[in-house]
Amino acid sequence: MQSELENIYHSKINNLNFLLVDIAYRKPHLHFDMEVSFVLEGKGKIRTQEQEFTIQAGQGIIFNSCQIHEFISEQAMKVLVVQFSTTILEIVFPQLDRTNFESQPFDLENNPEVLYFILQAALSYFEEGTHSPLRVHGYTSLVLDGLMEICNYDILSAAQQNKLMDLQERIQRISSYIHEHYTSKISLDDLATREGFSRTYFSHFFKNNFGITFKEYLDNLRCEKARTLLASTNENLLTISYICGFSDIRTLNNAFSKCYDISPKDYRKNNLNSPVVIKMSFNQDELDNQKTYNDKESFELLQDYLEARFTNFSLKS
Repeated sequence: MQSELENIYHSKINNLNFLLVDIAYRKPHLHFDMEVSFVLEGKGKIRTQEQEFTIQAGQGIIFNSCQIHEFISEQAMKVLVVQFSTTILEIVFPQLDRTNFESQPFDLENNPEVLYFILQAALSYFEEGTHSPLRVHGYTSLVLDGLMEICNYDILSAAQQNKLMDLQERIQRISSYIHEHYTSKISLDDLATREGFSRTYFSHFFKNNFGITFKEYLDNLRCEKARTLLASTNENLLTISYICGFSDIRTLNNAFSKCYDISPKDYRKNNLNSPVVIKMSFNQDELDNQKTYNDKESFELLQDYLEARFTNFSLKS
């Protein structure tokens, strides 16, 4: 199991991909496409680079090409995801390939035109049999234009872009190693040695780029797996402790209570056979906990969402 470089296939329309997903957890991952994620329902946390953000319904966030990001939500967020190649506008706006957005939540409820364009682009994409590539690309171009008005960004030089890519490669390598070995004994010293850093330097590097300490990151990862096992299996606490990489029940209890403000025992009592967990497609090897809607479901849900919010909406002239 590892934190993967996700391969995105633009199977329906060149350079564009839309997803409607319920996310309880999506492990750290990156891809060459840029991504705009908009939360329709629920709330959760996003970890990326050196920061952790709380994000909720009505907000969105942009991830740049090859930027590691992770989603965490206790009850699952409904998220509309737009992924696009940085070459999508290479004729009219070639700078997009070197554009680096500031990745922090922005409010789309206060920018109704951008939200409207995102929904229309997604509906055009998911519409069965009659979707129009021109319409999807047109609305997506309007989305990008709007985002560049409401989000901070820089146009990187070639040297800055190469430096950023080197940093992201190191972060991805560290993340991959942790996700491959988190169920075993793993230490800060192990990773520092692998990266050729001193323990002190690596500790600062990790906190600056992952937003939390190495121990917090490792405990959160182990607790996320424990949370799903508690709600979906009958394994005893000692067995779950070992499966998740904890040395004993006491260590599991302490870490779990810190992460979720509830003991593992009480969490199981409240959530055993929880439909929120059961309906997800949880892969024990990849540690993902999410459900992706098909085209028909996506179209119907987004159509209802659009009609509920834009009944009397009119675009600015």
